[in-house]
Amino acid sequence: MSKILFYPFFILFALTALCFEGQEFIPVRREGGAALDYHSYLQESLRDRDWWSAIDYAGMISRYFPDSPFAQEADFLAGDAYYKLGQLDLANESFSAYLGHSASPKHFEEAILYKFNIAEQFRSGVKKHLFGSHKLPKILSADEDAIQIYDEVVTAFPHDEVAAKALLGKAELQAKAEDYKSSLETLDLLIRRFPKHDLAVRAFLEKSRVYHAECKEQSLDPALLDLADLNLRKFRLAFPREDRLAEAEKGLRGMQEIFAEHLMETGRFFEKTHKIPASIIYYSKVLSQYPETEAASIAKTKLESLQASGHL
Repeated sequence: MSKILFYPFFILFALTALCFEGQEFIPVRREGGAALDYHSYLQESLRDRDWWSAIDYAGMISRYFPDSPFAQEADFLAGDAYYKLGQLDLANESFSAYLGHSASPKHFEEAILYKFNIAEQFRSGVKKHLFGSHKLPKILSADEDAIQIYDEVVTAFPHDEVAAKALLGKAELQAKAEDYKSSLETLDLLIRRFPKHDLAVRAFLEKSRVYHAECKEQSLDPALLDLADLNLRKFRLAFPREDRLAEAEKGLRGMQEIFAEHLMETGRFFEKTHKIPASIIYYSKVLSQYPETEAASIAKTKLESLQASGHL
């Protein structure tokens, strides 16, 4: 056989071997009672903690006996096995398939909580498989999957504490993606729906961080400072004795420093180019608008120096 023909054949053979590596070929019997038999094999595999065999049997039940009473639960059990193996993206797919079978599945709450835990791990940085295959490495970001799962959780249990946690997790991922507007809307929903919950405190703090991040990432819009101040006042009104108010206050001061430093840079530019009257205007703005900032102290020193030089 020529090398030209041999190499494609060898590659195809290797890929085929990879696809079936470690898999056991289990004959499928179609006669009556077979679904019950495979369900028994599935239960036995679960008891033995033989998760891959359990997944194989669950898949066979779903594929070859979709109308049997065991088919719906098979997807849930497969999801449970994938979860225990750390195959989170595959577990999520199985739980989604399970929940899609009927309007009131037996393990509805448990499946939703599984999905929430998967979303939490995705948010913490756990990756998903390339092309959705457990044989390929976990290198893909699962942030979007986590956001979708969080939405499912909020829809399933809109007024449960898990929904508040899901909203907070979703908002953090939206902020990470620099979708600040959506993140703030999600946090506002959390605060409206759970106004006295401790997670509402965390939502106020997260809003403070989002405003701060938006201030650093985008053009300096004075409206951001006003919104951050409004958030702090609402936070103080809702939780007047909350120790973490100091953190939000610190965040607002940080934003004020950014705005003040921006004015200082403009003032320095005019001073360096010998446009002293313009520099005085900007240094004075720092003092009048942001008097509590470090930049204000520097601006005051600058103005005193200019005054000593006869420019004031």
